[in-house]
Amino acid sequence: MPKKKRAESPAPEDLCEGGRCIGVVFEDHRQPVYAVAFWPGASEEPMVAVCGSNRASVYAIVEGDIELRQVYVDNDRDESFFCCAWSRRADAPLLCVAGTRGIAKIVDCADGRLDCALVGHGNAINDCCFHAVDESLLLTASKDESIRLWNARTCVCIAVFAGDRGHRDEVLAVDCHQSGSCCLSSGMDNTIKLWQLDAEHVSKACERSHTNPQPANHRPFETVFEQFPAFSTSRVHANYVDCARWVGSLILSKSTAERLCLWSPDPQRNDRLPAPLLSETNDDSEPKDDVLIVHELDLPGADIWFLRFGMCSSRQYVCAGNTSGDLVIYDVDSTEQKASLTHPKMRGAVRQCAFSPDSSLVACVGDDAGLFVYELDK
Repeated sequence: MPKKKRAESPAPEDLCEGGRCIGVVFEDHRQPVYAVAFWPGASEEPMVAVCGSNRASVYAIVEGDIELRQVYVDNDRDESFFCCAWSRRADAPLLCVAGTRGIAKIVDCADGRLDCALVGHGNAINDCCFHAVDESLLLTASKDESIRLWNARTCVCIAVFAGDRGHRDEVLAVDCHQSGSCCLSSGMDNTIKLWQLDAEHVSKACERSHTNPQPANHRPFETVFEQFPAFSTSRVHANYVDCARWVGSLILSKSTAERLCLWSPDPQRNDRLPAPLLSETNDDSEPKDDVLIVHELDLPGADIWFLRFGMCSSRQYVCAGNTSGDLVIYDVDSTEQKASLTHPKMRGAVRQCAFSPDSSLVACVGDDAGLFVYELDK
């Protein structure tokens, strides 16, 4: 089990611009740590979860120290967690972790127990996120080429997004639009797809998952299958799309080309886009995979896949790492570089970054099993 550690010496000031390292701690399994996420709720002490190997650890950041608060260790030693996400139930923190085994496990961090295990994917789960409006709904992206929508409270699979027009290879990323009306997915087939969550058949299934998760006739819950995305394109990237996130009605995504791309699914050429993305005019005469590139952000050294960026709660800033352990923070709107962060102990690839809820801290994890926390200049 990882031991409580005090923050190690910060990086020399001349290595960081726009912030400073306030703490470093290493998981003692010494395996790559793939995911990091801050608890989004109100808390006197920022809480951050990391997961790698068959473990998920929750740390508190207290006056410059990184203190271990909880550890969840899976019974399966061959499990390897790739993603994690926070939600809540009656203000009690819930942590979802998932990975190689394709099972999304919900941990109740208030009671220190496993709340439920969501079984259904046929292969590893690469990413997960909770619904932006209904915190009991969970989206998972899998190596089995599907995205699934779950009710984590009643433990039923509401919908499966896959099939005829779905992904043709591993799905690497999923994100829910802030309105809750749609989600995006991206994967190894170089495509980004948008799926409607407010479609009538999906909305009704969501309602049934709350009110009637176990039908009276004792038959299984009737899961919805959606094969047709509202939008799909492969015009943005020429390789694996390992991370994609909503920025209002725009999308920020990355591949292995050492850049982040901010773009829009052209709303004037697609009448199937969800309402928040539609313009007043539509033109069906053009192909429905058109995109409008807004601008690109340089990310030197990020030439391998599964390096995932993080965004602040307002989606104004993005933080991304590279294979050398360096971080860069950009203002997404102005493309201005706000900070450049590094640490001499960070020697491996940065697998994921995350902002604290107030955007004052940035945490990153990577191949060297370390958690690095930086305080940003005001």
